[in-house]
Amino acid sequence: MKRSFPPPAREALRVLAGALVLGAAACTPDQGVKPGAPELIEFSVVRTGGSATIVTPDTPDCATGQATGDACHPTGVMADTADGGTNDVDIPPDTLCRQTMDLHWCTCVAGEMDPSVGAWNCDKFTNVVAVVAVFDRLLDTAPLDPGTAPAVDDVMRTSVSSGAPSFSLATDYSSTGDRNGLIFNLFGPAFFGNFRGDGPSLFSMATPGFPSGATITVTLNGDKVRAKDGHTLFKGSGPLLGGTLVFSTAPFSAALAPPDAMAMTPAMLAFTNVADPMGHVTATSNGAAISIDVTDTGDGMTFAVTPTGGGAWPAGATIVITVDGTVTNALGQTIDAPATLTFTAP
Repeated sequence: MKRSFPPPAREALRVLAGALVLGAAACTPDQGVKPGAPELIEFSVVRTGGSATIVTPDTPDCATGQATGDACHPTGVMADTADGGTNDVDIPPDTLCRQTMDLHWCTCVAGEMDPSVGAWNCDKFTNVVAVVAVFDRLLDTAPLDPGTAPAVDDVMRTSVSSGAPSFSLATDYSSTGDRNGLIFNLFGPAFFGNFRGDGPSLFSMATPGFPSGATITVTLNGDKVRAKDGHTLFKGSGPLLGGTLVFSTAPFSAALAPPDAMAMTPAMLAFTNVADPMGHVTATSNGAAISIDVTDTGDGMTFAVTPTGGGAWPAGATIVITVDGTVTNALGQTIDAPATLTFTAP
């Protein structure tokens, strides 16, 4: 096997995370040094693959008992008083809501056939790599300046549910929201997407990683996050009140997918968190053990599985790939169950 944990790109990102600059347009803040308290306008949970859950002061609470699969309206609902309908005003599109009882978030996902009809996804988060706090104006840089170090460890404080391992966040401050920078130029949006461009921001990566199967609380440190005058504390409203973001992560698990018979692609192994599969993945061909390579695709969570040297699987053979039950993630949490894939090689 090819040892691939931790991947070099992830290590570079851990060291230089602050230079990563990402941009999504949701607000148009004034980045000038205006008086008053800096307002927290976004708090994002960023995952690999360029996706994020972006919470704003206007994000509403979910309906009681809302769950994955419940119907939602991605494009909203027009008023129908003219034909005697039940709603006399326009209903805005469903996007994101907060589950207050489950301490998590639900996203309205549009249907593939009809984008006006969707379903809520309230699944716990997987592959979380960072959190990003965005403000409407500049912050005091004195508490945020790491000097010769690339990031500061106590700008965002963390806590986890009982039984989950603890972690810390290394945080970098960007005053501009500019999408161009060292990390962006090196790795581009393929790692994280673009979620830092709406204003001055704090970008935080977990050390050594975010725990799986946990309820995670992230809180901005009021001693560090202040206005340019050095005294005025930041403010937040709605679900961002107090600068606190709470979310839940899925258990640490693995999933295997067979190769595409026509395209001759490798089998794929995906974890819900950063993992080291070295020595934990095996394969057989018609019951006999065969040598394989397990190669990181670049994020430390997704791996390509191929016969050693990248050749083809034995033609017509029954291939069984197994991930044993002792794989651990970056925090030492053990996988929740072994995983097995069986397929017939083309």
